[in-house]
Amino acid sequence: MPRINYRDAISQAISYVNALPDLEELSQSAIKQGIVLRVLSAVGWDTFDLSEVRPDYRSGNTTVDFALMPPASPRGRTAATPLVFVEVKLPGENLESDRLERQLINHCSRNGVSLGVLTNGLKWLLLYTSPDKENRESRYCETDLSGDPDAAAEDLNRYLTKDRVASGQAARSAERALQERNQNVVVRQAILDGWRQVVRGLDEGLVELVATASEHRAGERPENRFVRRVLMEHRSELLPFSEDDAAESRPGGGSRRRPASFTFESEFQAASSWPDLLIGVCEIMRQRHPGDFDKILDIRGRSLPYFSRNEDEVHHPRQIGDSGIYASCQGAGVLIEGRAKRVVEFFGYPSESLTIQTR
Repeated sequence: MPRINYRDAISQAISYVNALPDLEELSQSAIKQGIVLRVLSAVGWDTFDLSEVRPDYRSGNTTVDFALMPPASPRGRTAATPLVFVEVKLPGENLESDRLERQLINHCSRNGVSLGVLTNGLKWLLLYTSPDKENRESRYCETDLSGDPDAAAEDLNRYLTKDRVASGQAARSAERALQERNQNVVVRQAILDGWRQVVRGLDEGLVELVATASEHRAGERPENRFVRRVLMEHRSELLPFSEDDAAESRPGGGSRRRPASFTFESEFQAASSWPDLLIGVCEIMRQRHPGDFDKILDIRGRSLPYFSRNEDEVHHPRQIGDSGIYASCQGAGVLIEGRAKRVVEFFGYPSESLTIQTR
C-alpha cells in the first residue's frame, strides 16, 4: 500500500496557525481545538473518532490531554495501549521546564507509551521513552511552527503521521534520532573538554606549535617557557568556551538558552527575554543614529517586514521606545538573536560587537 503524502495538509495547517492573531492570548481549550487537533488531523489522525484520538486520557490520578490510539483498535476496547501522549500548555508556560518534561515522561512510562508530545501550539517538543533507564534524556526533536515552516512540516511528517506511528516507524526513527543526538553530545563535550585541558594545562605540543608559528611571524623562535608564560597571562582571552557552552552541548541545551544580558561594544544591558534583547539593541541604534534610525524599516524577512510603523504588519509587535516603529518579536530565540545581529550590521557595526550572555 503506497504511503500517504501528508506534506501539503501539514503545510496548510502550519500556515493557518502562523496567521492566527493574538496567539499568546488564546486559552488552553482554544489551543487544543483550534491548533493541536488541526495539526493532528493534518498528519492523518481522525480527530472526530474518539477511539483514535481520546481526550483526557486517564493516567493514574490525573489525565493526559490526548492519547493517540492504534487506528485498528475496536471501539470501546479499553485495553489498547496508546501510541502517543499529547500534552497541551499555554503559550506563556516554559515548555522546556524539566518538570513538565518529566511529568509527561512519567505518564508515558506508566502506560507503556513510547512517544510523547509537549506543545503550546507553536512549539512542539517530541519525547521518546527509552527502555534504557540509564538514559535520562528523552527529547529527540524540537520544532517551531513559527520558525522554519518547511523544517517543522518535515519533523511532523517524519514523527507524527498516523501511518508511521501505527507501523512503529516513527518510534524507530525517534530512537535513532535520540541515539544520534546523545552521541553528538558526547563527542561535542569531549571536544570542549579536550580543548580546555590542552589550553589550561598548556600541553607541550601546543606550546611547540605556538612557538613555531611565532617564529614564522616574528623571525625569531621564542623559548618555550616564555611562550608558556605569555599564554598563561592571556589565558582568559584564549578560552572562548565557557560553562554556557558546556550547557548548550547537552541534549536540548541550545534551545534552552535564555538571555540574561547583552553587551554592545562597551554598553551593557540586562535582557530577560529575546524580545527584550532585540528592543534593547534597537534602542541603542536609535540613540546612536537618531537621524537615520527610520532606515531600519528597510530590514525585511522573506515575505514580511521585521519593522513597521503599522503594528498590524508585524507579528508580536513591540514598539521601540516612542519611535512609532514596531519590531516583530515572533520566533525562536535563535531567530531573534539573528535579527538583532542583522540590525547591528545594518547600521555599520560588525556582528561581533554584540555579545549575548545567556542563562
